[in-house]
Amino acid sequence: MDDQYMYARYARQISLPEMGIAGQDKLLASSVLICGCGGLGSPAAFYTAAMGVGCIGLVDNDVVSRSNLNRQLLYTPADVGKSKVACAAARLRQFNPHISVNAYPLYIDATNIGPVVKDYDIIIDCLDNLDSRLLLNDACVTEKKPFIHAGVAHLSGQVMTVIPGQSACLRCLLPVSQKKDAPTRGVIGAAAGVIGSLQALAVYKYLLSLATDQGQYVLFDGWNNRLQHLELQADPGCFCQK
Repeated sequence: MDDQYMYARYARQISLPEMGIAGQDKLLASSVLICGCGGLGSPAAFYTAAMGVGCIGLVDNDVVSRSNLNRQLLYTPADVGKSKVACAAARLRQFNPHISVNAYPLYIDATNIGPVVKDYDIIIDCLDNLDSRLLLNDACVTEKKPFIHAGVAHLSGQVMTVIPGQSACLRCLLPVSQKKDAPTRGVIGAAAGVIGSLQALAVYKYLLSLATDQGQYVLFDGWNNRLQHLELQADPGCFCQK
């Protein structure tokens, strides 16, 4: 990418005092893995690509369905029935042709996610079931990779930044004896957009060493337009602290 193009495309963020050209170069040299290309993954992927993260990986084994289109802005009606990661990768490459995008059409299990996670600087958890989230959590802890967890339903959601060894992980909050998947719930696309955007913002802050939110559980109440911050404590007996 020539300097003139970079200055023009990223001018509004290069002008930020914490960013500058050095910060933009750091983003371009960084890599982010997005696990789940749905309601959260769509805005997280778009904004990660828009800010110029140089390499983005996408993990999802699903295909696009019509019911996705109210909130999953990576896709169009013409994509229904097609692989999500293939469509999402093509869309992001078109949106920002100067970054690289890798597609992994995987159903996450205990054997396949670790080798993918280890190749990226930070992970975004946009998954929609607890079993897969815990498998991703375990892989990130094992590989000592930071990750941004989130969930959304109805008009509300939550975000937390996990730094293995420094902050609580998902298993600290959800002991195996208590883990239950909630039934499929409705969601307004704009709420998913808010939460996915907060994940992308957390990535920006982490990659530029600006993060102030590790150890916090951020709750978004879309009914009342409120954000609540809960301070989390890691379980000293959890494997993430060893």
